[in-house]
Amino acid sequence: MPQQPHHHGPLTSIRQDEFQGHSIVIKTTYEVTVDGVPLTAPLTVSNDGHVHCHALPTYEFLSATDTIRALIENFPDDFPAGDGNGGHPNHNAHGTDHEGGV
Repeated sequence: MPQQPHHHGPLTSIRQDEFQGHSIVIKTTYEVTVDGVPLTAPLTVSNDGHVHCHALPTYEFLSATDTIRALIENFPDDFPAGDGNGGHPNHNAHGTDHEGGV
């Protein structure tokens, strides 16, 4: 994917609107992982609810899930092939230092 500034923690998109004399602020927070790895590509939501990603500037998505799927399709080298675990991290590979380890 095109290099993006590294974000630490969840990504927050802020939408603002004025309606009948009221100021509306909506903060949408995304904490996205793919195969257990945090996704750092910034996602934003427009006032009409469409999701945008700077890595795919000419695309507009109806959901965050569709956005992530498009990132995986368009940048496959940034998302190594899954391990057959349905995208879930292999917790056994982490050792025995935590509950549930082998």
